[in-house]
Amino acid sequence: MPTLTAPAPAPAPPTPADEVLLPGTPHVALGRQLADRVGAVLAAPGVLADAHRRLQRKAVAVASWYLGSYLAVLAAPAPGWGALACVSLGLSMAAVGFNIQHDANHNALFATGGVRRLTSANRLAGHAINAIGGDADRWIGGHVRRHHSAPNVVGRDDDIDLAPFGRLAPSQTWRPWHRYQHLYLWPLYSVTAVAILVGDVTATLGESRTGDRHQRRPTVGAYVALLGSKAAFLAVLVGGPLLVHTGWSVLLGAVAVTAVAGVLLGVVFQLAHAVEEADFRQADAPAAGGWHAWQIQATVDFCHGRGPTARAVTWFLGGLNYQIEHHLFPSVPHTAYPVMAPVVAEVCAANGLRHRVQPTLRGAIRSHHRHLRALAAVPG
Repeated sequence: MPTLTAPAPAPAPPTPADEVLLPGTPHVALGRQLADRVGAVLAAPGVLADAHRRLQRKAVAVASWYLGSYLAVLAAPAPGWGALACVSLGLSMAAVGFNIQHDANHNALFATGGVRRLTSANRLAGHAINAIGGDADRWIGGHVRRHHSAPNVVGRDDDIDLAPFGRLAPSQTWRPWHRYQHLYLWPLYSVTAVAILVGDVTATLGESRTGDRHQRRPTVGAYVALLGSKAAFLAVLVGGPLLVHTGWSVLLGAVAVTAVAGVLLGVVFQLAHAVEEADFRQADAPAAGGWHAWQIQATVDFCHGRGPTARAVTWFLGGLNYQIEHHLFPSVPHTAYPVMAPVVAEVCAANGLRHRVQPTLRGAIRSHHRHLRALAAVPG
């Protein structure tokens, strides 16, 4: 692979199910083509450095929004103002997840100098997820290592596993209540933030008995760090407001904050993969075309463009509407995705791959709804 100023696409994981390409097949050079073409765009003077600067300024703005919203909750003089402050806090929590921790834990918030391992600066910023109730280490293990290595692969991608509540892939087990999932999953998404908070703890407790995929058990230090982080989050979210507001208003406010953040976190991460245009496969089935081709086939972009709505969506969602580009180049700051997308689309077309883009956010939401409704039917 030639040396590039920009990072190369993520390498294919060494799994037998993905090692199906032979020399001379059409997509052998796909990864190199992507690296060369996109790398040339990002290597233009100032492009990547400017993308990092804009992302870092954005991170400061989002963090300030989060802190300001929290202070507004504490200072709210009346229920109406408190409700607005809680909605703002929920929105800003989701924005921290989309724009700060996501890039940082992908090694993209700060320049790495070509180093693939998570740098100390990105590692530190990645703990922003702890400030919204998550855990950086568990998120890296589940999202970065599992979802990104095998998106939409049943049995390997935790992000499409909503069992027993939902069925997101055709090969997943159908349950009688799934016939209504296109109705009940939308309100159920509101508990996503709470599910993350609790799920980190229950998963760690489970690993204390069985070990993780490498047969390692959590250390005492891991327990202290995890439980201390969760306790600190709850103390800030609930304990702080209890000092200045009544118990019932704090309870309602905490529910509102986590529900707003939960709906956004729960829905947005489905719009690029759990949609009718995306492909799915079993863990033991090969990825026809190889790892890079599968990233494209299992992923759908949405709401591209330079219009005010598209730009607002891209800003708030941290470029997650450019999910194909993110999966191919996860260590590139998301502020560079709009200039990468046309080149990625050209390479896809040259290799006979469909670069799928829903034109609007509404279209992506409708596609997710249709996907849920299709999988609600009793399998034939």
